[in-house]
Amino acid sequence: MTIREEIVTKVQNLPESVLPEVYKFVENIKEKDENLGLLRRLQKIKIEAPPDFAENLDLYTSGEKNFDENLR
Repeated sequence: MTIREEIVTKVQNLPESVLPEVYKFVENIKEKDENLGLLRRLQKIKIEAPPDFAENLDLYTSGEKNFDENLR
């Protein structure tokens, strides 16, 4: 039996009166995962850009270089 199945079994056997508390607990765990710190959220960002993007940022932002031509 997987951990998920064990948890579901235990929750199914709980009295109805405690289920709101269990629900709040589960939502709190979910929110902690979603409320990552700034650096953790930034790590998840994937940028699709040309290989020379960092070196020529000023040229790309001014329009002197075009993304479409250099995007891989």
